[in-house]
Amino acid sequence: AMGGEIASFLLGIPSTSSYMTRSADSATQEIYYGLYVHDDVKLTPKLTMNIGVRWEYETPLTERYNRTISQFDFNAASPIEAAVKANYAANPIPEIAASDFRVKGGLLFAGVDGNSRSLWKNEKNNFMPRIGFAYQLQPTLVFRAGYGIFFDSIGINTSSIVQSGFGNSTPVQASLDSGVSFVASTANPFPNGLIKLAGSSGGLSTNLGQSVTFFRPERKASYNQRWSFGFQKLFPGQFMVDASYVGSRGTRILISRNLNFLPEKYLSTSGTRDATTISYLGKSFTSPFYGTNSIYGKTITRYNLLLPYPQFTSVNVNDETGYSWYHSAQLRMEKRFAKSYTLSLSYTLSRMMEATSYLNASDPQPYEALSTMDRPHRLVISGIWELPFGKGRRFGSNLPGVLNFFAGGWQFNGMVQRQSGPALEWGDVWTLFSGDSTKVGLSKSERSVDRWFNTNAGFNKVSTQQLANNIRVSPKYFSNLRADGQARWDFSLFKTFPIVDRVNMQFRAESINAWNHPNLSTPTMTVTSSTFGQITTQDATRTWIFSLKLNY
Repeated sequence: AMGGEIASFLLGIPSTSSYMTRSADSATQEIYYGLYVHDDVKLTPKLTMNIGVRWEYETPLTERYNRTISQFDFNAASPIEAAVKANYAANPIPEIAASDFRVKGGLLFAGVDGNSRSLWKNEKNNFMPRIGFAYQLQPTLVFRAGYGIFFDSIGINTSSIVQSGFGNSTPVQASLDSGVSFVASTANPFPNGLIKLAGSSGGLSTNLGQSVTFFRPERKASYNQRWSFGFQKLFPGQFMVDASYVGSRGTRILISRNLNFLPEKYLSTSGTRDATTISYLGKSFTSPFYGTNSIYGKTITRYNLLLPYPQFTSVNVNDETGYSWYHSAQLRMEKRFAKSYTLSLSYTLSRMMEATSYLNASDPQPYEALSTMDRPHRLVISGIWELPFGKGRRFGSNLPGVLNFFAGGWQFNGMVQRQSGPALEWGDVWTLFSGDSTKVGLSKSERSVDRWFNTNAGFNKVSTQQLANNIRVSPKYFSNLRADGQARWDFSLFKTFPIVDRVNMQFRAESINAWNHPNLSTPTMTVTSSTFGQITTQDATRTWIFSLKLNY
């Protein structure tokens, strides 16, 4: 591949992965409303109930000058359909009769041709009940439980407007006939010029030959249900122990999905590389799109002709079909602040699952798997110690003012964090594996940056034998395979220097990852890579921060 790039460079042929982008300006707006009612009711001397409900509404997003895409018209004939159908009729492929070939679909613009200025319609019934109670079983023992619903935002904070037509990217097309001849050079990579900024006047022709993104006409906000129950006990010496169960369920999580996918019937189900299917779908034909727009080449593959929207490379939308669930046991022990110090320890044992992607683009339901945020074990130990020197402290309480100015009032803080690493994902392309998945993971003593897992457990590493144009049935994760966990010690030292009444200076010295412990990045998960199974980078180097803050 490197040799090909050098040869292209020497011949003056530009990279086809390059493009020129022109950005658009925007001024988006939404209005947020929130109302709530809440009350704490003491039903008995030992039982307190918390009851409330919240209602939220975000107006749909708008752009001040309507410089944005709203929806996608799936049924509208593309402006180039008539010409493309005539061209196709001269050279049809066996899978689609000339009379059945369609070029349907195109982008719609906000505030144009009767379209609403709003980019979507929002639901108005986002009510969020909250209920909880605390019951005093003993003078120093309390049982607590609660449940609540929380909605996410789908406005400016989480949704970016789509400005196709008002800003665009012109790709480099070195060849229009799959390399037989070249029309672009490094001296002139855009012989036909840049794609013009047509704004909304481009209508259904916007982004022909490129990717398009749009919003569903009606959108519903994601929401999360959370529930918990647990016991809290106060022991002598101001030691508190809290043991709880915490769970949650995420619903209507947005999943970015490409609707321009090849029907499943054309894909291979073979467990080995299917050269016949690859050759069949990769065969080139005279493109019926050539001549209708400068972006189209002279040839097109069977694969692209069989797409439901062959005039576009992809048709992307956020579907509200994702979901997640979380269960955890949480333990917290705390030495409440007394005698100039406090200590806290918390441990969480948890499992988080999610369905926020599709194994195959044609699948009707998202794929259930370990969440990328799953961390089975997390331990945090923290503490604060007011050093016993200076006025009002154990040592030097009678220090002269000048000495106390420098020696008294110091505070030392420390925190230790340990947690499991994330599950390792094989990515969107399935890695060919014919071994025993239980043999892939290695023990801690066997792992190293050069061999994080057993790469010889049954992986096919030959690039020419990898799957392509296949239906994927194998998982994205092995449950026994995780990246390096986090191990970090952080310390800080604070001192406040009084200057005059209501004015003081605070000195802070902080060390993040004080022991400079290497927190390793994920290993290479591509089987055909020369670094497969190796870790080549690390995160979180030691950092020192010194600061002075004037308070007045």
